[in-house]
Amino acid sequence: MSDTRKTINGLRHYLCPGVPDYLPSVTSILSATQSAKTQQKLAHWNVMNPGAADEAAERGSFIHNSVENHLRGLRVVPPEKYEPFWRGVPECVDNLLDGGRVLWSERPFNQPSWSKYVGDDGVGRIFYYDQSNKQGYAGCCDLIYMDSNAEIILADFKTSAGPYSTRFPNKKTEVDEKTKKALISGVFKAKKTRLQLAAYKLAAETCLGIKINKTQIIVSTPLEQYQTQVFTFGETEVAKDEENWLTLVDKYYTEVFPKHCS
Repeated sequence: MSDTRKTINGLRHYLCPGVPDYLPSVTSILSATQSAKTQQKLAHWNVMNPGAADEAAERGSFIHNSVENHLRGLRVVPPEKYEPFWRGVPECVDNLLDGGRVLWSERPFNQPSWSKYVGDDGVGRIFYYDQSNKQGYAGCCDLIYMDSNAEIILADFKTSAGPYSTRFPNKKTEVDEKTKKALISGVFKAKKTRLQLAAYKLAAETCLGIKINKTQIIVSTPLEQYQTQVFTFGETEVAKDEENWLTLVDKYYTEVFPKHCS
C-alpha cells in the first residue's frame, strides 16, 4: 500500500487500494462532524491555551512511539516532562499482553501478509469502504493483540492531563471539584475514542480478515490516582459504538462532504 496522502479542504485523506477516490481519515470525520457549539468551544480553548494543543500532540506522539519501542524490546528513557505520563505504562502493557501476543503496533507486527497496508512512511493504514453507498474512511490503529484467552483486542492509547471516565460523577463520588470537572470531560473523551475504536475495528476486520472480540482504551495520565487507566468494551457495547460511528460516517458524506464539493 503506497503512502498516498492528500489534504482536501483542510481534512486529511488517503488513497487506498481498490477504492476509486480518496477516503477521509477517521479523525477528519470526527472533526468535521462536530457540532458548531463543540467547534466554538474548542476554538475558544485554543485561544485561551496557546500552544497547549501542539504540546499535547507532541506528548501523545512520544507515548505512542515509546510503547511501540517497548513492544519491540527497546529501552525507553523518557525526558523529565514526559516521565509522569510514562510511569506505569510499560507495566500495564506487559500485564495486558501476558500470555498473549501482539499482532499490530502502529503497523503489522510479525504479520508478513499484512505488509501491503504499510505506506512508504512506515505507517500502517487500514480502511473501510462500502461499495453500495460509496462511503468509507481510512486510518491507523495503535494496537491489536491476542490476549491469554485467545481473544483479539483492538486498543487505542491516549495521554491526558486528566482522567477518562465512562460515567458521570454523582453526589457519592468522593473527589474535589477540579477532579469532578475533569471526570465529566473524561466522559466525552472516552465517548469520542470509542467511536475511533469502532471505526478501526470495522477497518481491521475488512482489511486484515480477523474478528475483533473487544475494544480497549489505555489512558496515560500524570495523576497517581488515575495512572494508566484501562477501559475494555465487549460485544454489546462495541456493536452500539459501530452503529453510532456509521451514522457519523453517513452524516459526513450526506451533510459535510457535499458542502466541500459545492
